Amino acid sequence: MIALVPSHRRAGSGWRLVSRTGSGADVLASTTAGAGNESNRQALARLRDGDGTVGFVAAPDGYLKWQLTGRDGGVIAESPAVFRDAARCRAAFTDAQRAARVALGGSDSRPCDRR
Repeated sequence: MIALVPSHRRAGSGWRLVSRTGSGADVLASTTAGAGNESNRQALARLRDGDGTVGFVAAPDGYLKWQLTGRDGGVIAESPAVFRDAARCRAAFTDAQRAARVALGGSDSRPCDRR
């Protein structure tokens, strides 16, 4: 189950996109309200659409996180720093995009390419 949870841990408010399972929950992405002067819904839609630049940022402990940034360099959404390599980080970004699609009322399936 995908849930959009209000986040009050950071300055202001924002959201955490969470995948809940029978044994717990994983944070797929998060943001702070007003990031780039956008509403939470706009930031989630930009994540869904990949509307920005995706980069990988290393934490001091060597783990990576993905960040989606806008033209101004402001962070639109980001993952927790829990990934060991860029391939897993890229896959986690794709998972977060699918979850954002579901959270905004869409389907988690991709259309078939019928060329």
